[in-house]
Amino acid sequence: MPANIYNGEIAEFDCQIKDTDYAEAYRIYDIRRGRSKGREWKASIFFAGVIVVLCIFMMVHLSVPDYVFFGIVMLLCIYGCVYYVYWLSNRAAHRGMEIFESSHLLHETIHCHFYRDYYEITNKYEFIRRYYTEITDCIETPELFVLIGGLDNKLTVIAKAELTDEQKNALSKHFSREMIKQYRIKRK
Repeated sequence: MPANIYNGEIAEFDCQIKDTDYAEAYRIYDIRRGRSKGREWKASIFFAGVIVVLCIFMMVHLSVPDYVFFGIVMLLCIYGCVYYVYWLSNRAAHRGMEIFESSHLLHETIHCHFYRDYYEITNKYEFIRRYYTEITDCIETPELFVLIGGLDNKLTVIAKAELTDEQKNALSKHFSREMIKQYRIKRK
């Protein structure tokens, strides 16, 4: 296939992801598109419930059955806060670890080509070409590039550990330029 002079290559490299990288990427995917989506406002509702119950306790003289009822409501609201803020994202990371361990393809070394309009990822079993218009989220962390989107293989993980500084900077600049609305940097 002849090279397109208008679609120059940005970077080319081999990459292999670790189980911890995939678990973190899956946690990010879950926060952006999965069950954890909107966890901030859900936890806020439960936190507001805790505040309301505390205000009721301080303002009104309650009988013993009322104490029990409002105590149970407060415990449920505290549980809801902890569930959405902490447990749900940890469960997603655990699920990502399970997916990585059960998938033969994720253990393979991948060869990546990044071009201006699309990227290609190949290994000895599969070939994926994904255009940037299919990507709904591009998140850069200190250790990873996480690309979310597409109909199949919705999660693409690129580990920065095996990339040179030049390749990291080239990809970072390219993603921020080509995917303006989708690109986010997540600092620890």
